Amino acid sequence: MKEKNSATANHRPVTPHTILSKTLSTLQEKMEAAGSQPELLDLVQQSIDLISPLDDYLLTQTSPASDALNELEMHSNNVDWDSAFAKAETGLHLEKEMLSGAVEGQFLQLLAAVSNAKNVLEIGSFTGYASLAIAEALPADGKLIACEFDRFTADFARKQLNRSEHGHKVEIRVGDALETIADLSLEKQIFDFIFIDADKQNYTAYYEGVMDQGLLKKGGIVCVDNTLYQGQAYKNGTTTANGDAVKAFNNTVANDSRVQQVLLPLRDGLTVIRRL
Repeated sequence: MKEKNSATANHRPVTPHTILSKTLSTLQEKMEAAGSQPELLDLVQQSIDLISPLDDYLLTQTSPASDALNELEMHSNNVDWDSAFAKAETGLHLEKEMLSGAVEGQFLQLLAAVSNAKNVLEIGSFTGYASLAIAEALPADGKLIACEFDRFTADFARKQLNRSEHGHKVEIRVGDALETIADLSLEKQIFDFIFIDADKQNYTAYYEGVMDQGLLKKGGIVCVDNTLYQGQAYKNGTTTANGDAVKAFNNTVANDSRVQQVLLPLRDGLTVIRRL
């Protein structure tokens, strides 16, 4: 078995699990400094013991990623993303936490395999981790079209994909994904499997674009990442524009009679949608 990296090492907390774990650790420190009662500290410790190891345990119980995926993840984590952000033509904020990661990557790969996907569309590819994970499950003549808005990350992804024997299955189209969706519709492209993981405020537009323009076959699968969005999709209190956009997207899917869907608490939320 290949050695597996920690799911949380050196990463900013951006999922409900990791945010809660960080919050509990901070609470514990403050309670200890304030001399809180031992029984209260024990309850906090029990909560930390329950939530903090979860992501790493999921990683140990998931099939290991390929050497090519591990190498891609390593190179992505080694990028100075603050500097890369300055180079980005789009002005988008870039950070290593945008990488899908091993557990989600293996889940996407498994779904692509069991659905016998051959033609795949990805909206938002970042450094190509999910692209490669899915491509590894495609047949030799399978094809994945990845939409990426930023030239810097697209070029980085292409370089990493070229290191893999499956990289040739991936075509990266740089530009506005809504325009690419329109182009694909004109090309009469139909996809078995679609993965959406791009700017959150356009989630509904991407979803409606692929559904309304007939890009997803009947029985086809759409996976959408970050549909819990740091808990903002369901918790009370202040939300960001991205959180509001994700909540609106979730409601759109829940009220769409054309599909069957389930929202999984995997990482930052992953919705799996089947076209009826």
